Amino acid sequence: MTGPIPRQRKPYRFAAMAVKCTWCKASTGELCRNQRGTQDRRQDTHEVRTTEYDRVMSTRCPEGICQARPGHPCTITPDIHQARTTAVPTPTTTP
Repeated sequence: MTGPIPRQRKPYRFAAMAVKCTWCKASTGELCRNQRGTQDRRQDTHEVRTTEYDRVMSTRCPEGICQARPGHPCTITPDIHQARTTAVPTPTTTP
């Protein structure tokens, strides 16, 4: 009998760290930083990063081994699969 696949790493301090921050350019797994890049934000992440995380989590992961449902994290790793990030429709602005 097989069991669940164990996680490779611990979960992130903030769930939004599973995606890259478009404001401060912090990569996946790194804390957001201030505008000069000299200090970590230890209380939260930037709002744009949280919004992007919510947008990505609203879709099903298309990765064959994962298939995580909307609202559930990807399996195996605390990162979000790249296929899930690219499968999310790009938001459009209306004039």
